[in-house]
Amino acid sequence: MRRFAIHGLALELRCDLPQVLAEIEGMFHPFEVSAWPEGFVPVMGTVEPFDAATVEKHVSPTAKPFPALHHSIELYQDGDRFWLIDERWGMSELNLAKQSWRSWLLPCPTADATVCAETAVVWPLAQLLRAKGLHLLPAVSVARDGWGALILSSFGIEPELSALARNGYQIIGQRWTAVREEDGRLAMLHIPGWVERQTAPRLRYLGVEPTVGRLDLTHEFAGAFQNYAFCNVALITEPGRRPQAHLRDLSHSAAINVLKKSWPMVDLHPQRRMGQLPPKLALHCRCAELQLSRDPQDLLRLLEGIRPRPLTPKASQSPSPIQRVDSLAVTATQWQRPHSLAV
Repeated sequence: MRRFAIHGLALELRCDLPQVLAEIEGMFHPFEVSAWPEGFVPVMGTVEPFDAATVEKHVSPTAKPFPALHHSIELYQDGDRFWLIDERWGMSELNLAKQSWRSWLLPCPTADATVCAETAVVWPLAQLLRAKGLHLLPAVSVARDGWGALILSSFGIEPELSALARNGYQIIGQRWTAVREEDGRLAMLHIPGWVERQTAPRLRYLGVEPTVGRLDLTHEFAGAFQNYAFCNVALITEPGRRPQAHLRDLSHSAAINVLKKSWPMVDLHPQRRMGQLPPKLALHCRCAELQLSRDPQDLLRLLEGIRPRPLTPKASQSPSPIQRVDSLAVTATQWQRPHSLAV
């Protein structure tokens, strides 16, 4: 049994699959604790091998289909209970009322360990933590000089993120970001993660093919880590890359529509107050659609164009000769007057 306190919220996880547990430890290792203070009620999660007889006992025959975002995922609902079926790895049962979930993984999943961990653990956990006011999003977040940006992208933006880190931006989340409302503002909180980097193409006769590797940019770039920042702008990337990059500001109503359409997480109970993060982003943050180009530096230029510059004190100016003469004349006049000495 592993215990985690994720930005103040308790999670108790039992996982019988080492490959999934290794991925979760990579994400949540800064949050691991031995115990919680008295009164904490943890979210409970279990991950175990798929067993048909056990799974059948946990499925409701009256469950109804629920809209899903991904073509390989099926969702079903019966009251406060939900079932997620993913043909790539297995199945999860989620109980919102009991604040718990169980996931069963197939013996030979076609998805890699990261996908298994994120859909069998992080996805149900995000649904349960949302009711407690903490939103886990598969989104990038960066900050500079107290100004923060949340970037929702359906594809990897490692080149842009590396360019930002190389030019003075700090990374809060490079794969997942936690978002919480604090004093009427939306705070972005750090979740450890990594990016995939594709090496530059090489000629085939060299015998070396491009490889994909994981990389933690907060380790590669000194000073690129930041734990927390308020969100000032939310950027929603358009699919694909074009020859030129641009930003298109959205009105409040347009921002709500675009955010809901592009939202990366299914909201199982959209009518509940805690689930309404897209309208809060539209209300508290500047929102814009982002078109990326093939040049990673373009995002840096766009952000620098909308980021307010910190105020710098004006340089002191030397007085002109005329001002100095006037000042001396005033001083001379004052010394011509009689002075009284205090005893």
